[in-house]
Amino acid sequence: MGELFVKDGSYSSGSSARQFLKNLLKCVAVSLILTFVILVIAAILLCFTDFPEKYTLPSAIAATVLGVLAGSYKFAGWNPDKRIISALILALIYAVLAYIVGCLVQGKVMISGNTALFTAIVLATGAIGGILAGRPAKPAGKYKGGSGILPNRFKKSSYKLGKTG
Repeated sequence: MGELFVKDGSYSSGSSARQFLKNLLKCVAVSLILTFVILVIAAILLCFTDFPEKYTLPSAIAATVLGVLAGSYKFAGWNPDKRIISALILALIYAVLAYIVGCLVQGKVMISGNTALFTAIVLATGAIGGILAGRPAKPAGKYKGGSGILPNRFKKSSYKLGKTG
C-alpha cells in the first residue's frame, strides 16, 4: 500500500517514493554532518591558532558549500533522470533544517539578509551539484596522460641501440 511507483522516470526506474525519501534523508543527513564537522574543525583552528576572526564567515560559507555539494551530488547521482530537481529539493530541505537549527540555537526566529544569502548559496550549490552529477565519467583506458609523440619515436625500427651488424 505504501509503495508508489512512478512510470515517467521521475525517480529511478522501478524505485518507490519511499526509497526516494529514504535516500533524500540520508543525503541531507550526510550534508548536515559534513557541514558540522567542517565547522568544528574551523572553530578549533580559529580558537587555537592565530587565525584572524575575519575568517569566521568564509569558513561557514565553505562548510555549507562543501556539505551541500557532497549531498546534492550523491542524491542527484541516485536520480539521474531528474538530477537537478533532486539536488534542488535536497538543498531546500537542507536550508530549512539549517534555519530551524539556527533559530533553536539563537533562541529566536529571525529572517535577515544573511538568511537570504545563505539560502541563495545553498540553492546555487545544490544546482551545481546536480549539474556535476550528470557529467559523463572519463572513459577508462583511452587517455593515459602525456604526449604520444615522444614514445612513438623510440618504437621505430630505424633506431638501434647497442651493436650493429
